[in-house]
Amino acid sequence: MSDMRPSDLALFLLASGETLPRKRARDQQADIAGLELKRQILDMLLAIDPEPDELDAALMRIVAELGPPMGPTRAICFTVREEWEAATLIPGFSEWLLDQALRESQHPAGHMGKRRRVQ
Repeated sequence: MSDMRPSDLALFLLASGETLPRKRARDQQADIAGLELKRQILDMLLAIDPEPDELDAALMRIVAELGPPMGPTRAICFTVREEWEAATLIPGFSEWLLDQALRESQHPAGHMGKRRRVQ
């Protein structure tokens, strides 16, 4: 997937179920807020559809557009940037993301199965 774009990564992450809350015995309000923010960032990244070399500028634009408080947005944009680096540098990572997206699409809505680790 050498011709992958940042918007492809955003689609894979959204489809993989990675932004869905997991079943936990504790209060998840903070988790849910963070996951919603990540979904919002990924949706905005899809809309911008930057070239790979314009990803950093697109993420900074997203931070500016979402406004204060900027710390959580910057932190999540940083993780998206790290996921982009992994997808472009680690052999098999983008294929693993695609596999996770396909697996998640086969589960009924709301199913939160265990996810496999990248090998």
